[in-house]
Amino acid sequence: MADAAAAIAAGLDADGGDLVACALPDSPELVALMLGAALSNSSLVNLGTELPRGERERLQAELSWERCIDSSSEVAALIETGGVQSARDTGRGELLVLTSGTTGQPKCARYSWDDLLAQIPAPQEQAGSERWLLAYRLSHFAGVQMLLHVLLAGQSLAIPLSARMGDALEALGKFRVSHLSSTPTFWRFALAAMGDALPPLRQITLGSEAVPQSLLTGLAQKFPAARIVHIYATTELGSCVSVSDGRAGLPATILQRGAGAAIQFRIEEDELWVRSRHGMQAYVNEAAVAGEWRATGDLVRLEGDRIHFLGRRSETINVGGVKVFPREAEECIAALPEVKLVRAYGRENPVTGQIVAVDIVLQDGCDPDIVEERVFEVCRDLSRHSQPRSVNFVDELATRNMKLERR
Repeated sequence: MADAAAAIAAGLDADGGDLVACALPDSPELVALMLGAALSNSSLVNLGTELPRGERERLQAELSWERCIDSSSEVAALIETGGVQSARDTGRGELLVLTSGTTGQPKCARYSWDDLLAQIPAPQEQAGSERWLLAYRLSHFAGVQMLLHVLLAGQSLAIPLSARMGDALEALGKFRVSHLSSTPTFWRFALAAMGDALPPLRQITLGSEAVPQSLLTGLAQKFPAARIVHIYATTELGSCVSVSDGRAGLPATILQRGAGAAIQFRIEEDELWVRSRHGMQAYVNEAAVAGEWRATGDLVRLEGDRIHFLGRRSETINVGGVKVFPREAEECIAALPEVKLVRAYGRENPVTGQIVAVDIVLQDGCDPDIVEERVFEVCRDLSRHSQPRSVNFVDELATRNMKLERR
């Protein structure tokens, strides 16, 4: 892999392009290309294979890349062009990382490879025995962080054949995976698919979405031998903090970090703000913002020693002039064993402006009428504005990179 990456770096430099795009499935060829780009003077944007055509065309017009590599044969041609080279110093190129696009059009964040590497914690002793499943896509920030973590720690990474849950679970058993990191949405689907055949995981990591207490508790019960960690991170700011105390939300002590800390937090008008020393340089075609305070868009409430997430500012529902957060209803409903996945949102209403509506994917064999009664029952303690007024049962909910689609 090291020789291939060095040859790819030489091939990219020989082409002389400032920006190269790729649209490859997650694979060893893609890993080699990413490592080669890190050693070259070319910047790389990984589009993935699931980007809608219209969004790809929009990004091409915005970024104007010189070429797009979308086959393993093109990677092989780069290796042949570059030849096997000796070790190289890190180049001057950047990695352009797309935001998930779950709440709007994907944006493109510019990262230096040095800043990406600086976010990876030092490997622990005997870490080389760990086997991770790549349950994130390499086209998104969490997948990039997973890859760099595994490489720097000398660990193993199992790459499923596709993003399908069946392929992920097959790789989980086939490669005897011990560590698994993914989104809460992934874990809800995974637990339903696993049934009683639970793998002997030693670590479970959750990120990219707010993690409800019911899921943390459920995972701890099903995997008593596993260390369970949830991470707060964003594409723009990078990995900000990890928590392993079994409680939802973040410890309030992070608000006390001094000016010299690499990551600092504050709450301003109920919104979480973060300053990161190693976050993105800027969005593409925007002025540099590295090291500045940034609003995360996450609304929070400080209660005692905990920072609790209320939801994204863009998802706020206005019910009769009262601000309502979808997470309030979602967390109540998600705790029901009959529910596989739930999404709350605002539906237009001529009297109140909006009402809270929920779409629910049921576990197999559950009676919708019974579950609907239980939904209203478990939400009874919420304020009257936050209580769902419309319950819809659907076969599936749209996801993107294993995050619930909220556009």
